[in-house]
Amino acid sequence: MTKIMTVGYVQSALQTLIFASDNLEETQKRTSSGLAVASAADNAGYWSAATNMTSDQSILGSIGDALNLGSSKLDTAYGAVTSSLDILDEITGQLVTAYEEGTDRDALNGRISSLKENLKSVLQAATFSGDNWLYNSDEVLGAAKSIPTSFQRSVSGAVSLSYLTIESSDTTLIDSANANRGLLTAATDANTLRPDGTAISRDYYLLNVDSTIPAPGTEIAVSDATTATELDDMIAVVGQLTDSLNRLASSLGTVSARIDQQTTFVKSLQDVLDEGVGRLVDADMEEESTKLAAYQTQQSLSVQLISMLNSHRESARVLFS
Repeated sequence: MTKIMTVGYVQSALQTLIFASDNLEETQKRTSSGLAVASAADNAGYWSAATNMTSDQSILGSIGDALNLGSSKLDTAYGAVTSSLDILDEITGQLVTAYEEGTDRDALNGRISSLKENLKSVLQAATFSGDNWLYNSDEVLGAAKSIPTSFQRSVSGAVSLSYLTIESSDTTLIDSANANRGLLTAATDANTLRPDGTAISRDYYLLNVDSTIPAPGTEIAVSDATTATELDDMIAVVGQLTDSLNRLASSLGTVSARIDQQTTFVKSLQDVLDEGVGRLVDADMEEESTKLAAYQTQQSLSVQLISMLNSHRESARVLFS
């Protein structure tokens, strides 16, 4: 009778040990990987949905990278244009000062020349990833710039980007190949700004960069021989250039803000998808840790019980032999 009871207890303890060991192994996998659904075998529905969402995350990541690259190029151009506006304001101030009698015009012109050199340096340095929208040195003006500004998802789930095209002719401020293609190197007819009743043009340009094809007219500069009428013309031309740069800065800033909004939206979608994937496949680490401790205890007790029962059977065998 004792033998039968002992065998029953051993069998029960063995079943408990096997159960505890199997569950302990699964729980250890979940705690080490952090995943409750690590493969389709764990839960085909959840695994499939999580895999699709992870793929969407990857696509959104690529879209975010494209938007960030476009935004960086825009911000580089925008920063250079706003800096250029400050320099043009200073040049205007120097030209206005030249009206005053007794002014050292040579010193004023030296300051204007220094400002123009700074302007060239700022625009030449406005390069991001090898691309400069504001300074051209190629014989043929570069192709239009295409930058991603937003993305769409179709009913079928396909994702596509929308692009904005910016013509190089609209953003080129300096052109060392053909001065007539650059806003600041091309000539502006002061007679269209301050008509004198004649058809005779009075052309002025701000920057001389020794372009292969130079601009007609006179470079904006002052000397003792500069007349008040010429100063009026030069101030009007610089004012016109400032207005054009203001419009360009406004356009670039608007597009940059649009891209920033899309970038923020993409990032929020990535966060939502990441949270959704977590809800489907991530393990509850607090719960799994509790289970791990329980299964380890159950396994240990089962081993101890089997050991005690085996010892008990051996003692009984010796006693009744």
